Amino acid sequence: MTKLNSVFRDEIKMHLSVREAELSHEAYRHYRRTMVLFDNYLCRIHHTDKEIPESVIESWIKEVSVGISLNTASQHVHYVRQLLLFLVNSGYKCFIPRTLITHDTYVPYLYSDEDIEKIFEVADSLVVTKATKNKYVEKEMPLFLRLLYCCGLRIGETVSIKVGDLDFDRNLIILRVTKKYKQRLVPFGKDLAEIIYRYCIGMGILNDSEAYLFPGENTHSHISTNNVGNYYRIIRKRAGMNNSWQIKNGRSDCLHCFRHTFAVRSFDKNERNGIKARESVPFLSTYLGHDSLYETEKYLKFSGNYFEDTLTKFNDYSEELFPEVIIYE
Repeated sequence: MTKLNSVFRDEIKMHLSVREAELSHEAYRHYRRTMVLFDNYLCRIHHTDKEIPESVIESWIKEVSVGISLNTASQHVHYVRQLLLFLVNSGYKCFIPRTLITHDTYVPYLYSDEDIEKIFEVADSLVVTKATKNKYVEKEMPLFLRLLYCCGLRIGETVSIKVGDLDFDRNLIILRVTKKYKQRLVPFGKDLAEIIYRYCIGMGILNDSEAYLFPGENTHSHISTNNVGNYYRIIRKRAGMNNSWQIKNGRSDCLHCFRHTFAVRSFDKNERNGIKARESVPFLSTYLGHDSLYETEKYLKFSGNYFEDTLTKFNDYSEELFPEVIIYE
């Protein structure tokens, strides 16, 4: 563990102890890294006063922002703001900077009904002549893609599912290996339940709770995410999706875009069923395993006229939660 050495080392340690109890493991790791960077900076400039003026913060922001994206710099500034507010509340005189304004220009690809029909058709008839490292892949890919599309799972979460994580009585998947180390329950529909059940029978793993749903070399090792990506590129090519859709800061039609497509379609479906954004978005955020609504906001962005009315409704809702702030210079 990196040692803190600045004049505010004890206060930073105290602040970190509070944040560690509040944040997920991954979020805390990023938060602590910023605190270490700031502590190192105070030592490097030989800052010994028990107060932090504007000139110190301004110089630190300029230094920490070199060679990184505006989004990352904004995150550093946001984290240090939290520390400075903590110090102010503890009786120290500190300058509080404004948050850096960021414009998230990332745009995912959203699969259309026609895309999905083509992809599933190719996956269902997949023949991979050189699949010697994974004899199960031709059976696995059709279900794998359906789970991504119907449940909005991450690729890493999906490969880690075991048969014992399936609850056919309640039509639930228990996700135990997740990005944020937060287990969660993911429901699936009756049609998908029937497909999963028949798949398990066909694979001979229905009664083996320790078997992976998507085996690799054997049923007690899972297919790698790289293998899934390689096989999907074969499927995508055969389906005629040649990555022609590509814009600046955009993501081509990749596996992770199934998750984006799920999020947008779910939000759109709720809107059409009369469920308002303030009710559906928090639920969707929890379902996707996000730490905050900020993460979910990124999943509800897309390009063109696809679900244009839905995008307008979400923007109206998100503007109340994520107001634009003035850039600090």
